[in-house]
Amino acid sequence: MADALIQPSRPDFRAGLVAFIGRTNVGKSTLLNALVGRKVSIVTPKPQTTRDPVQGVLHRPEGQIVFVDTPGFFKTHKSRLVDQLHQRARRALDGIDVVIHVVDPTREIGEEDEMVKEVLAKVQLPRLLVLSKCDLPDRPERSTWLATASSYDAVFEVSGLAKLELEPFIQAILQRMPFGPPLYPESDVTNTTRQFQITELIREQIYLQMGDEIPYRTQVVLDLITETKDKLGNPELEVNATILAASDRYKAMLIGQGAQRIKQIRQFARRRMKDEFGVPVHLDLEVLVDQELAG
Repeated sequence: MADALIQPSRPDFRAGLVAFIGRTNVGKSTLLNALVGRKVSIVTPKPQTTRDPVQGVLHRPEGQIVFVDTPGFFKTHKSRLVDQLHQRARRALDGIDVVIHVVDPTREIGEEDEMVKEVLAKVQLPRLLVLSKCDLPDRPERSTWLATASSYDAVFEVSGLAKLELEPFIQAILQRMPFGPPLYPESDVTNTTRQFQITELIREQIYLQMGDEIPYRTQVVLDLITETKDKLGNPELEVNATILAASDRYKAMLIGQGAQRIKQIRQFARRRMKDEFGVPVHLDLEVLVDQELAG
């Protein structure tokens, strides 16, 4: 956060932190990206795609909202990674001004929803309930969630994917923000670095291209990023990264027969990086085994 670049605000300016919380795959990251107006958090069908609290910044003349995307709560076999992700989600609520409970009314309410409710019960902050996917005609759990409205300050039905009903939601958040100066300069839309974004874009493509074949504890490490120029003097990026797999078996699956799978991951990741950074990207990927990931 570049404090020196933050301009003084009006006395009636509002600014604060808002955390999304919910079970996995309810649409928190999609909603965050829609509110900010660009992709700051990766989105895949894989449970707990979001591993670290990612901040996205919405700038308005009357105020600034800093959204915090958190790992989703996921009921699965016990593992060190799952425990760490749940702890990160809970810690992300520290210092928050408003909590947004995002739910998916197309899915049956289950244990993961109860886990979120237990966390929310300990939070003494303004709470908004958001029913996602309002663009879908069939949302069988809608009435059940609406029946819990008395536990929240307000309830909204939105669609991050279709960008529907976002403005009333934004205004409700702004009304609950404390008065104060902006937390980020107007040029910033996220707290993440380019290095973090690169590793996330690679991890996104691993999940999208591999489906359920690779455990979600696969990790990506950025080894080197170099700014270069092509023969005409146009800027390019040279990126070297390593994908860490939990075993030799998963390493072989990531590489694929004739190295086709890793080529596919590299191809799609390069495209996404070019879209994000606006310059051609040369991406070199290596796959290694880290047996600590097997825990």
